[in-house]
Amino acid sequence: MPHKITQLRPDQRFHAKPGIGAETLLSKGEATAERILDAAFKSIAAKGCGAVTLRGIADEAGVVLSQLSYYYGNKDSLFAAVLKRMQQGYMATLDEKLEKRGTLSGQIMALVEYNEFILKESPDTYRNFLEFFNFAMSSEAFRVEVADFIAGIAAMIESRIARYEHRKGDGDRFSVAAVTRFILSATFGISLQHLLSSDNKDVLAGFDIIKATTTQLLEGKSRRKDKR
Repeated sequence: MPHKITQLRPDQRFHAKPGIGAETLLSKGEATAERILDAAFKSIAAKGCGAVTLRGIADEAGVVLSQLSYYYGNKDSLFAAVLKRMQQGYMATLDEKLEKRGTLSGQIMALVEYNEFILKESPDTYRNFLEFFNFAMSSEAFRVEVADFIAGIAAMIESRIARYEHRKGDGDRFSVAAVTRFILSATFGISLQHLLSSDNKDVLAGFDIIKATTTQLLEGKSRRKDKR
């Protein structure tokens, strides 16, 4: 059975640089488990899910293969643990940024700007997101993990944005949930294009288009409701 580790608080780990400070905050066993996650994160970003091996990740982490198997079992379980940690870091930091914005447009701006920031400052984070999405297409079990990952992030964002929505009306064309999913889909699409063609500045301009489009959609809804 994989060993259950104690998670760091969100303020003790930055999503884009997993494992920073872990050695000083965790017990020896927990630090080993975190070091394995760090090595897996790095290896997946460099080689892709299909090319990495448990032995290679163990070597990168400086542990024997049996230790990796003890903490995380098989490759799917290890990938799921890496994805879970990425989700926790992503959601915790995004939640802090959304909390600081007091308007609907501010919420949209914070969400898009945060994704743009990750792409620019930690492209490996997006490489791993995209690798996991691709891996999920060939693994039914991991597909569930990825679906839960997206659902968890979307639910948190929806709950924030919905605070700035007026009462739902019969004439609404787009729900907050639908707009949230659009933002996530669009930002991941832009990120994929950027990773493939980092010199194309028009690709990054897509973030500004998302801001303008989604703010208009949601604020347009609110104005229509106010007139009823």
